[in-house]
Amino acid sequence: MTSITASATAAQLNSLMTQGVMDTADVANYTLEENVNAQDISEDEKLAVQGEADTLVPQEEVPAQQEIQQQPSEPAAVAPASNVIETYNTVLPASIALNLKYDKYLPAYDYVLLSKGSVNIREAPNTGSKVVRTAGYFEKVNVTEAVTGEFLSKYNSSKWYKVFWYQNGTIRSGYMFSSLVEKRGFQFDKMASSLENLRTQISSGKMGYVNNYKNRNGLPPLYKGSTSDKYGTLRDQSAPAYASLGNKSELIYFDDGKLLRIVGEQDSYYKVESLERPGSYLVPKKYVYTKNAPSSLGQVIVVDRKNQNEAVFEWTGSSWQMISYTFATTGAQDKYRFETPLGYFMAIERKSKFLYLDDITKEIAGYAPYAIRFSGGAYVHGVPVDYIKKNGQLVDPGQKETLYTLGTVPRSHKCVRNYTSHAKFLYDWVKIGQTSVIVIE
Repeated sequence: MTSITASATAAQLNSLMTQGVMDTADVANYTLEENVNAQDISEDEKLAVQGEADTLVPQEEVPAQQEIQQQPSEPAAVAPASNVIETYNTVLPASIALNLKYDKYLPAYDYVLLSKGSVNIREAPNTGSKVVRTAGYFEKVNVTEAVTGEFLSKYNSSKWYKVFWYQNGTIRSGYMFSSLVEKRGFQFDKMASSLENLRTQISSGKMGYVNNYKNRNGLPPLYKGSTSDKYGTLRDQSAPAYASLGNKSELIYFDDGKLLRIVGEQDSYYKVESLERPGSYLVPKKYVYTKNAPSSLGQVIVVDRKNQNEAVFEWTGSSWQMISYTFATTGAQDKYRFETPLGYFMAIERKSKFLYLDDITKEIAGYAPYAIRFSGGAYVHGVPVDYIKKNGQLVDPGQKETLYTLGTVPRSHKCVRNYTSHAKFLYDWVKIGQTSVIVIE
């Protein structure tokens, strides 16, 4: 097999085309991303085998939000007299209407994640009650309330969750000890606030966004000898921003793709305001791109890094509509991977797929389908596909719809993984110049 490195030539890409890995239309605009998705896909597959062995109910069969709001038709065998300490009934804000245009894998708005291993679900909130089901590692189970139950000294807690699931087509309920799972949910209020902030900023003046993909406009200066600023934003693929040109040692970085409001000019600098940092800053004009920057806002993808989910919104001219909501997986922070950056970004471009490299060998490892780039090498995309090496050739095994780890913990190299069908929905829906990506915590 011919090795394809980060500095792949046209001839090497054409070699992939002759192998049938790429088609002619892809060659002209194919992108190689060094730090995206490699290495851990095989681990995801192993986790899937483990999880499926432990799990009695497939994730695709969890009750949808509309069903979970109803009283279960077959409640748990025991209805204990326990004290309810929290109720979970997340709803969309009144300012947002529900108008689903993608409705696969609809989760409840409130759920718990099993991030530590399998957990027993019991008839009552105590360890002496009957186990009615065992939920598997990385499974997500719908939750409606927290109650006071048996106190477990090991965890110094008496908090239990009341959960729901399907069993033979019927919704069943039971209790899980809270310290063994993570409470998750859709932060719709926070999403709505970020939508309105962005809409206000765009309607208030001229917008631009940082354009320094792969440092094409130059690597910015170091921040006091460091490659990250005081906020932790990396120098790579960013723009320098100065509060004052008289003291350029004090700077911060704005990530590639970051949306900025342009409020003035000073020689070769734009005076800009950030949508998330206080004050105004001066950024060299070469780093700020105004073409296709949104002058009106019609589409927004909001990614929740904390809860590993996302929702998609359209502006109708008078109100917001949520057209999809789903699980997602964001970037992890380690030797080869980067966290998905927080903030307001431009949906810069879309690609039917892009190649990624193996972290260690730096050879072509696979591709990610239906990708929307919003910052540096960060994309919203479908499930990555590792090529199979066969007889010295790279063979595409075909697209995959899901990974068992979607919506669990950060695992990507900076990107936001989606179900492939949802990524395809976004790829067909997005309008470059009218679409933004917001990443919240």
